[in-house]
Amino acid sequence: MKREVRVFFIALMAFLLIASVVIRFLDVRAEREESVLSLGQVVPPSGTVQFVAQGAPFSRYVRTNIAIEYDGHDWLLQDIEEVKSRLAEAQEGKAIFVTDSGYLSRSYRDFNRDVLNRLSTVNDPRYLALPNEISDRVKELSLRITEGMPTPFEKAKAIETFLRVRYTYKMDYAPPPPGWEPNDWFLFESREGVCGNFTSAFVVLARASGLPARVAAGYYLPPTEKQTQPVYAGEAHAWAEVAFTEFGWLAFEAVPP
Repeated sequence: MKREVRVFFIALMAFLLIASVVIRFLDVRAEREESVLSLGQVVPPSGTVQFVAQGAPFSRYVRTNIAIEYDGHDWLLQDIEEVKSRLAEAQEGKAIFVTDSGYLSRSYRDFNRDVLNRLSTVNDPRYLALPNEISDRVKELSLRITEGMPTPFEKAKAIETFLRVRYTYKMDYAPPPPGWEPNDWFLFESREGVCGNFTSAFVVLARASGLPARVAAGYYLPPTEKQTQPVYAGEAHAWAEVAFTEFGWLAFEAVPP
């Protein structure tokens, strides 16, 4: 009898352990599905107003997420909590979102090109990492694009120009077939996509050329002369950033105009 009870409790503990692992797996998978920048699907743009922001006579990138790690399929997004909380207040109509420098991704176009060419890049291996899924032809393409470029900035600028000139922005683009690495598919096969595809390709090409880069996501706010402006769901955007000494992270826009 004692042996049967002991066996029962051992089986029960094993069941509870397996159940807890399964539940944890499902929770992690669900969390991951909600926090990735997908390169294989696109949400149609919406005219729904998300929040009201302070107006400005220049373009702005409001950074709400960053992505450092690419798993060969999706970029894993990390929330910027302070910006998210400020946006939540604005989305509830409690406040106007103030786009000061603490919430913005600054474009390299704000600086003199000669100054940019004197900058070196930040030395951090996290922003150079590439998964094994990145093909040799993607890496070779990166080196061809940046060959002969004398400074880190000129390398980044060459990659940006290459993507803006040679590829097409298209909402109903063909996603990669199962098992096909999305950046390889975009760069060599489909040659069309949305901001996530262009941005991912920029970051992968930049890292393959030794430039510390990451994905940023949030909202692109066009210039306005008005004191406030509505920000629509369709203005959600992803862009690339490269880390330079002294200046920090600067935004590059790989998406065609």
